[in-house]
Amino acid sequence: MKDKIKRFFIDKKELLVFIAVVVVVFATVITIASLALRDTPVTKPTPDVPDDPSGPVLNPDDSNKPDVPVVKVKFMVPVTGEYEVVRTFFDLSLTDEELESAIIMNGSYMIQSKGISYAKSDNAVFDVCSIYTGTVTAVEEDELNGVCVTIKHSDEIVSMYSSLSDVSVKVNDTVTAGQVIGKASTSLTDVEAGVHVHLEVKVKNEYVNPTTLFGKEIEEVSSSK
Repeated sequence: MKDKIKRFFIDKKELLVFIAVVVVVFATVITIASLALRDTPVTKPTPDVPDDPSGPVLNPDDSNKPDVPVVKVKFMVPVTGEYEVVRTFFDLSLTDEELESAIIMNGSYMIQSKGISYAKSDNAVFDVCSIYTGTVTAVEEDELNGVCVTIKHSDEIVSMYSSLSDVSVKVNDTVTAGQVIGKASTSLTDVEAGVHVHLEVKVKNEYVNPTTLFGKEIEEVSSSK
């Protein structure tokens, strides 16, 4: 009986040792496998490379942007809204009737108009604008012609505005096309014109009909003379 009991405990001890060995081996295998997985490098997907890497790189943010047209500045009349031409540019090619509007009667003197005079139908005061971008080179007050403003648009093109009041620019100011430079007024030189602005333009130091510039870019005007 003692031998059986002794044998029972021996067999049980051997079983426990066997289980312990199995547990140790299993834990070792798990540990080795875990370390192997940790050391395995992770392969990242390779991005597609264009055949010609030197070619242009497109910005996806720019692909949906619409093309913005470049608006070029053009010469414009110095008056906004409705207006009347009360004095035209003197040109011998005009008809006799048209020539009457191109001659300023000042007492016993007849003066050939070197520009265009603009007015409102109701003889009201109105804003006078620069006909193009440029730099103010002179602001002078004349007893006969009112305040006169000269604007240089390029080395070849200059515009002159007379019969002004309340001038809002000074010498060396930079102005843009359509910018208000003063208000129309009256002048002793051309009383008949009433409240008006008289515009004269020189291209390459020669007086030209201002209407030949309107709607043109500055390069067109420079090349036309």
